[in-house]
Amino acid sequence: MNKKDTILMLPALAIILSIGAYIISVNLLLPDIFQDSAKIDAYDKDIEAAQTKLSSISESENAISKLSTTVNALLLAVPDSVDSPNLITEIETIAAANGVALPNVSPPVSAEAASTSEGLSTNITVVGSFAGIINFINALETNIRFSKMQSLTISSSENTLTATIAFEVYKRQKISSIIPEVSQ
Repeated sequence: MNKKDTILMLPALAIILSIGAYIISVNLLLPDIFQDSAKIDAYDKDIEAAQTKLSSISESENAISKLSTTVNALLLAVPDSVDSPNLITEIETIAAANGVALPNVSPPVSAEAASTSEGLSTNITVVGSFAGIINFINALETNIRFSKMQSLTISSSENTLTATIAFEVYKRQKISSIIPEVSQ
């Protein structure tokens, strides 16, 4: 071989070696690349599933929070017992806000003997103007505590009206009376 052939042979040999190295590297590395791509796709699907579950958990927490607020409001509206002093204080507060006087307030007594109700019967006498009595009755009916007006009697004197109101205030039953105990 002469020098001219050697010069031409070196680039050809370099090209052949480059092609061989490329083929060997593709055969050795390409399966790993495809395998890694499959793993990456699987991880992406797992991440997407985890994000979906996280979103679902967040929505569930929001729903529970809303239910918790509702349950707390219901627990206030229907307490497990009727605290007579607090009930009378609530009635007096409503009366003062509506400009009427309460000359007579009877403490709550069980109404179960008179009916099938679970409420406690309370009688009050309200003295004031017609608008004041109407506003008092509206405030009493829209109070957070559940109650049911049983009767309303209105009488008048010279410049004032007197209303005698009988209503029931409700309380929750004890859980043990609603749900029988489960024996283990």
